[in-house]
Amino acid sequence: MTPRQVRSVLTVLELGSVNRAAEALYLAPSSVSAQIRELSTELGVNLFEPAGRGIVASSALRQLQTSLQNFLNSAEQITQLAHSIAHEPSGCLKLFAPSSMCIYRLPSLIEALQLHAPRVEVMLTHEPFAYRQALQSGEIDAAIIVSQVRPEASHYHPLYAEDVVFVCHPERWQAQMLSLMALNEHPLITTEEGCTYRVAAEAHFRALGLNLKPRQSFTNVEVIRRCLLANMGIGLLPNCVVADDVLQGRLKIQAVEGTPYLFHSALIYPSSRSLLPKLTAFIQVIEQQTIEIRCALNAQD
Repeated sequence: MTPRQVRSVLTVLELGSVNRAAEALYLAPSSVSAQIRELSTELGVNLFEPAGRGIVASSALRQLQTSLQNFLNSAEQITQLAHSIAHEPSGCLKLFAPSSMCIYRLPSLIEALQLHAPRVEVMLTHEPFAYRQALQSGEIDAAIIVSQVRPEASHYHPLYAEDVVFVCHPERWQAQMLSLMALNEHPLITTEEGCTYRVAAEAHFRALGLNLKPRQSFTNVEVIRRCLLANMGIGLLPNCVVADDVLQGRLKIQAVEGTPYLFHSALIYPSSRSLLPKLTAFIQVIEQQTIEIRCALNAQD
């Protein structure tokens, strides 16, 4: 069994035809078909079945799909590790991060990584995305999370304290601290259901016998920020998203009882996974920036 055979089988499975897979892999359709036959013979099962003029995945392939993907991921990791032993870190570093981190935290880290390991390419995926499953399957190398708890069975590299606050246009801002009941009288704009920021706010409301009832909800924090700049309501956002707007007076943080909600961002990856050089290079960048932030804070004190 070779990675080339497995890649051909999985590509046909993904794209639904030999011809489309051959085009994606820059191979002749006859080569893809031959690799499918070879792997079927070696495994002793039919991987595809005829369906009209095409083919469909067999029951056996459906059951083997995850194992075949893991095999291919392992082969790619071995290739990258071997290359990095002889050369500087390289390859595609596949990361998940919430939109707030993609926009407001990661650019400086990626810029530093380009200087530290210029042969490493970063590919970012943001929500909605099942990153936990993708981490376990090897579809991504690591994830940037924003959470109030440290996940189990994961290596954990802290990034920043991420206060989550209620914020609004200066014309809507009130000098006094708002109760949750008073806050609920305003049009609220939050992230989508299931987002950790919103889950924390919903728990806060429930603890006081209230329900969080957002007027609008969006998966992208930048959309929420734009709504707040247009004075459409009071929004729930990480402080990093609105820090520049608050500094320039375009937005103001609204004091609300029991807030801010305290979160931390961190890089995580499964504790069972080998640490590839491309990820090691990124962790080194994170650790260096952490040191620089601490030095800056100490200098201010």
